[in-house]
Amino acid sequence: MTNRTHGGADEQEVTLWVDPVCAWTWITCKWLRAAASVRPLKVSVRPTGLGYFQGPAASDEEHARFRELAPGPVRVLAAAAAREPGAVGPLYEAVARRFHEPGGLYDGLHERVRGLSHREKREVQATLLERARTVVGEALAECALPAELAAAMESPRWDDDLRAAHDSVPRDGRELEVIGVPVISVGGGVGVFGPVLRSAPAGERAGVLWDAFSALVAEDAFLELRRVTPRPAPAPAG
Repeated sequence: MTNRTHGGADEQEVTLWVDPVCAWTWITCKWLRAAASVRPLKVSVRPTGLGYFQGPAASDEEHARFRELAPGPVRVLAAAAAREPGAVGPLYEAVARRFHEPGGLYDGLHERVRGLSHREKREVQATLLERARTVVGEALAECALPAELAAAMESPRWDDDLRAAHDSVPRDGRELEVIGVPVISVGGGVGVFGPVLRSAPAGERAGVLWDAFSALVAEDAFLELRRVTPRPAPAPAG
């Protein structure tokens, strides 16, 4: 995704690190796309695997199966980036839309796994991810990219590219903490986790949220802001 709806020196460069399997990141992407229609933003995406944020893998069988399957979609983004960097944004959107929008592979996942044990949740996710190759194939066709890029799903050779993308998150010489996605850098500044949104505001609401977000991340004293209430299920279509 690259949006350039306003030109000029005041245009802000915004980089979003993504993994297609994360619904929260897809919502943040939709918000940035909407914000770029009302604010002078140039938004680009970089793929990075959630596994590189989440520390060592657990030893149970279902978690191991999930960890084997989960990098598949983002490996395809890495392969596409190596072939044609400009294709990454559209391909990310095509894959994420097929995961998280109504009727998508992960539609209703959060409600489905509510109350399950960690092992049971991973089992559900792994079962869905076994069908991800079809989703990826459809997205490649939509973006007019070679179908053989889907083979990257099973190829760990792309993991070094994803680790490099992870390591490229700006940190101003500090240690990169283990966090998740979405991660955003504004103007090459230190990467921040979030914002995590239940749904993506549109129009001027998206712009107002951008104004508040960019003001916070520009302030060196700012560290964290989080609601004290439980996180609701994501609503990508909301």
